[in-house]
Amino acid sequence: MTGTTLRRPPRASHVRIHPSRRGLLAGGLGMAALAACGPADSASDSASGKTSWSFTDDRGKTVRLAARPRRIAFLTDTAGAALWAAGLQPVAATDSGQGIVPAVRPDWSGVTKIYSADKGVRLEALAQARPDLLIDAVQPDGTLQVASQLPEISRIAPVVGLSMYRPIETIASTADRLTRSLGADLTDTTAKTGYLRAHAKLKAALDAKPGLRVGFVFDIDKNTIGVMNPKTWAVLKTVSALGADLVPVPGGADNTYSQAVSWENVPSIPADLLVWAVADPLPDNPLWKRTPAVRADQFWKPDLASWYAYSWSNFTVLLDGLATHVTSARAGVGPQATS
Repeated sequence: MTGTTLRRPPRASHVRIHPSRRGLLAGGLGMAALAACGPADSASDSASGKTSWSFTDDRGKTVRLAARPRRIAFLTDTAGAALWAAGLQPVAATDSGQGIVPAVRPDWSGVTKIYSADKGVRLEALAQARPDLLIDAVQPDGTLQVASQLPEISRIAPVVGLSMYRPIETIASTADRLTRSLGADLTDTTAKTGYLRAHAKLKAALDAKPGLRVGFVFDIDKNTIGVMNPKTWAVLKTVSALGADLVPVPGGADNTYSQAVSWENVPSIPADLLVWAVADPLPDNPLWKRTPAVRADQFWKPDLASWYAYSWSNFTVLLDGLATHVTSARAGVGPQATS
């Protein structure tokens, strides 16, 4: 398999940030202290009767506040979708129009939209929503997706970072933990039960099919498709940990998202089962139909609401369907990998 390695974030990571700074940050907007890892996520001050709050995020940073935050803002689609699905209702949130947030069917009542296509995250609108806690996504290099590009944002409120580059169950569990620590009722417990059932189903299917090679691919442009890197994508980390033999991206590091493969080389992808991801619709290129896995009817296009909405409910669909397709697939259909 030949091609070039792409070092670019998935579509969910593109947040345009070109805000105006006029009139930003009215008086009284403070910043909580950030420290290295702390103890519990929340604590009670028995002497004063007040409830203090702390949370250690995915960067290992602990945000400590004198009182539990009540006005929360979501700075990115991915972190916001995970928290909305868990049951946390923000006062302000981002929806960049990529279908990530709508996938979890949020209630926008009373929520300020802080993203615009021309300006990105609008700091004035964010400040006017008066949040006392901001939630941002953590990128593979440990930086915050929005706040690292806009240092001024931490003057509005302290920032908690959630990594979107961990297995699905880790992301959703962290969203649940944060939601619970903020005093909100979890609304995804039934969805979690369904996810864990599908999780076990897929593991059993993979255990029964040793040697079955699975490739996740998507459309880049009319000349190329991308093979998703198992070291980067959250869902591939989950599937790999369950025992799937995933098509590797040669030399792919933690910030390499896919390997571009020209169409003439697509039939050489060493996969027995192909999963068409992210893009829509399925390709009509004749070379796709000549690919061994496709000829053997061992391919699947999951009907996911979004590949970036990291919720129990959304990815139950993928794990459950993948288990079904693994069960019916035969190993050895695809070509052997070339060195």
